[in-house]
Amino acid sequence: MFRRIITFITHHPKSFIALWAVAALVLGSVGNQNLYKVTTDDTAQYLPKSSESAQAIKYAQSAFGQVKGAHAVTMLVKRPDGRALTTADRVQVRALAGALPDWRVGKASDRAGRVLAAQAGPTAPDGRFQLVGLQWQAHPTDPIAQEHFRDVRDRAVSEARAHDLRVGFTGSIATAADNAKASEHTQGLSQLLLMGAVVVLSLVFFRGPLAAVIPLVTIMFLTGAANGVVVMAAQTFGFKLDTSTPDLITVVLIGIGVDYFLFLLFRLRERLRAGEDRRTAAANAAASVSPVIASAALAIAAAFATMLLADFGQFRVLGPSVAISILVMLLAGVTLMPAVAAVTGRALFWPSRSWAKERTNGPAARLGRTIARTPGRTALAVVAVLVLLSSFAIGTKMSYDMGSGPSTAATRTADEISATLSKGASDPLHVYVKSDTGKLTAAELAPMRARLAATHSVSGVAQPVMSADGRGAEIDVALKAAPMTKAAMDAVRGPVRDAVRTTAPAGAETMVGGTSAVYADVGDAVNRDMHVIFPVAMALLMLILVVALRSAVAPLYLLAAVVLEFTATLGASVLVFQQLGGHDGLAFILPLTLFLFVAALGTDYNILMTARLREEMLAGRPVREAVAEAVRHVAPAIGAAGLVLASSFGTLMLEADSASHEQGFAITLGILLASLVVSTILVPAITALAGRRAWWPGRAAGERKAPARAKGVAPQPAG
Repeated sequence: MFRRIITFITHHPKSFIALWAVAALVLGSVGNQNLYKVTTDDTAQYLPKSSESAQAIKYAQSAFGQVKGAHAVTMLVKRPDGRALTTADRVQVRALAGALPDWRVGKASDRAGRVLAAQAGPTAPDGRFQLVGLQWQAHPTDPIAQEHFRDVRDRAVSEARAHDLRVGFTGSIATAADNAKASEHTQGLSQLLLMGAVVVLSLVFFRGPLAAVIPLVTIMFLTGAANGVVVMAAQTFGFKLDTSTPDLITVVLIGIGVDYFLFLLFRLRERLRAGEDRRTAAANAAASVSPVIASAALAIAAAFATMLLADFGQFRVLGPSVAISILVMLLAGVTLMPAVAAVTGRALFWPSRSWAKERTNGPAARLGRTIARTPGRTALAVVAVLVLLSSFAIGTKMSYDMGSGPSTAATRTADEISATLSKGASDPLHVYVKSDTGKLTAAELAPMRARLAATHSVSGVAQPVMSADGRGAEIDVALKAAPMTKAAMDAVRGPVRDAVRTTAPAGAETMVGGTSAVYADVGDAVNRDMHVIFPVAMALLMLILVVALRSAVAPLYLLAAVVLEFTATLGASVLVFQQLGGHDGLAFILPLTLFLFVAALGTDYNILMTARLREEMLAGRPVREAVAEAVRHVAPAIGAAGLVLASSFGTLMLEADSASHEQGFAITLGILLASLVVSTILVPAITALAGRRAWWPGRAAGERKAPARAKGVAPQPAG
């Protein structure tokens, strides 16, 4: 099937290139115009509907008029001389709070957002500042909304200065707007480094400028098209993407897309060396590599599709989004890439002439012969190193604090609040009491407030606010710990919810909401998801390996190798960030996303190597000679692909937040282990030990061995 499709494409390459160019431009435009409509940074939207914090949010919207999509922003008001606020100052604070919802600043639009409500809140114990709580309806990551926030902030600064006061903002859109401004340079630098890494690595391996530039330009177009398809899917099926998803998809597709192009180019070079014309060479190269690309892409897509089983909505959205984008890249890999190869041919490797002569004694050839001579010792050494790294994974802890980001006006305001009040004061818990028997009174709620105030983890309890019908009450509770820390979430799971339930008025239902409650429930959902998704993903990868390799033996040790490289990567991350870096734990989404990336991409490279191992054995070579030949041909392709993909994910370490540092480091290391160690060294070594039994019950298992050479391995030049 692949050969017929590819033959047709390589005979009409320009038509397919033109078709893809139009499709990519249209889809990319759709994605850019509508991205803000389908993204959110509100983790609460991804909660299981049955969780207590999700029920609290729903009740707050129905009983207290909380608007869906509204975010809490805190404004701090103080005197410039640092003295306590006077009575007149506090009057001005209340006046400023009352005026904010009526301000019309800049160009009004749905995307700009607005202040729904503002209420003067607590004062510092020494009277030095007062907080104002704002309900801001806007998309925090939308550039237009961020610009509108800056306009409102500038006006608030001006109004406050007129009364000899100073203001600062923190939380939600305030933090997002400041972070976006502060990270503009970093984002540009990361993109530049990513492009530079792809170009430099391609030049090193192919010594042709077109071989470096054409794949990168092609993949950039495809990335825009894939993002457009994902945005259209989100609009069609009504789901929201996390704000980090589009950037993650871009990083994944650039790395994987260039990988697939590299697989094709290495095979194209072999066919051109054999004297074939560019269209024939492109057709034969694509026919050889397309089944491998298809198997690899389907492995990644299937692994990420298992996230549909997740309770946590962010996983349930991330998985299919990545899977959809990978399928777009797969379609391009078997249609567009062969068309580009058919048009360019030898020009891809110009002006270098060395490509036309195959190196039979280069580093890859020497590595292949070494593995073939000593497979047992080689496998043992690699496994020992991976097991050592894996041992550190036993101490893995989860963290829900996504990092402080760069120092900005918003973070400095938050620090000023937490230095005087508790760390949880600017983002309190919301305790809701719902009565089905009658109106609630302050006296009925007094035992609950007293019990909460006496709880060790609580720093303050506000007066209750009643709902319009009197049957509901909201009590804000400030924790001593910062909202997204383990201490805060443990407090919610234990003493806070216990105190609320045991002191609830008769016949009343209680719910605890707020950031700490949300992340406590997220943590419970994530733990459940990992226990479900890991085995399902492994089973799917096993099935794909069995079908792709037509073997029941090789998939067993390939899957074991993938698990080992995952645990080694996780252990190294624990060592670097927890034990040496002093982090409280790893970002809560890291273990699952790391597993899927490492397992899927490790399977990707393993399929490429084992497909060539099987091909060489089917050609009649002795087992160890086949191993040496396969490593000589495939190790450079896997090495180049791994380095490109690792460079792609490595740019995440340039981001300001610790979660991106951890994700960038872990996935980069995992890819390097998968490509340079496991697929290139360990898998060929184990295959050399297993021999033709690795392909049982397939045809390669029964092939008669060719006469072995007297000593060592001396493979003949291919092609």
